[in-house]
Amino acid sequence: MDRKQVKSSVRKNVKAEKPYDTTKRPRKRTSKTSTIPPLSVPSSSSSSRLPGPPSTEFRKICFDKIRERYPGLKPRSDWDILRLATTETRPGTHAEIFAGLDKELAEDIEAFGDETNDNVKTLLDTYMEPTGIKPPPGTSNDLIFIRPIPDSQYSIRLFPGSYSNREYCLDFLDTETGKPVNSPFEYELWAIPDPDAPWLSLPMSGKLHSIERRHGIKQGDILPGCEKFILRDGQTCMLARPGKQPVRFTVPLRRYGPEVEAESMVVLDLPRVVRL
Repeated sequence: MDRKQVKSSVRKNVKAEKPYDTTKRPRKRTSKTSTIPPLSVPSSSSSSRLPGPPSTEFRKICFDKIRERYPGLKPRSDWDILRLATTETRPGTHAEIFAGLDKELAEDIEAFGDETNDNVKTLLDTYMEPTGIKPPPGTSNDLIFIRPIPDSQYSIRLFPGSYSNREYCLDFLDTETGKPVNSPFEYELWAIPDPDAPWLSLPMSGKLHSIERRHGIKQGDILPGCEKFILRDGQTCMLARPGKQPVRFTVPLRRYGPEVEAESMVVLDLPRVVRL
């Protein structure tokens, strides 16, 4: 092979190894975004599997929200259920609200096809584990705990959040009326080490902030009675009150199903606390 043939071969190899230039690739235009809200939910529908006991059908969550926002209004379809529950509260008469929903549905079908209704149904049939949804007034069960704060007009309420994430929620109630209130401004909620074995926990404490404050909402802008905190199962907390004795509590640990000992271990019976 002479010199010209060598150069020609090198040029061909360099050209073949040159990275693909994606800037020359034709790109698709971005189409209209669907009005169906993006939600972090399992990809499979609950219609093909049984829900986990701590989970809730998204349809039920939407119905509860609609009853709260639109007393007396009965959704006509899955589209109505989803839109009424996941968008801002709509003013006007029932007829005006339905007219707006029909217009939005027509726009979505025109942009994305008839599968819009199937997608909405799939979403509503999904089971999920919501965190931060407050129980309706007067709700009482084995997972909700209300304890008065000594020397105060308030109580704390613990109610369950996501079981998989071991999240428990806390809010404040007016002890006399039982209505939720935002945290009294002079109170501070702290996470602290386990007092029975602080040497086994992280040697630090941290002030806890509500979901709303963590999302950048100013304390004065939080809607009355809507503030809530996310805690974890087994977490020990302290409520600091200037000029008053602090209050300490530990979030309950949830166990699902019957207690089953691990077959691979033998558990020795020893006391948890020994008095000296």
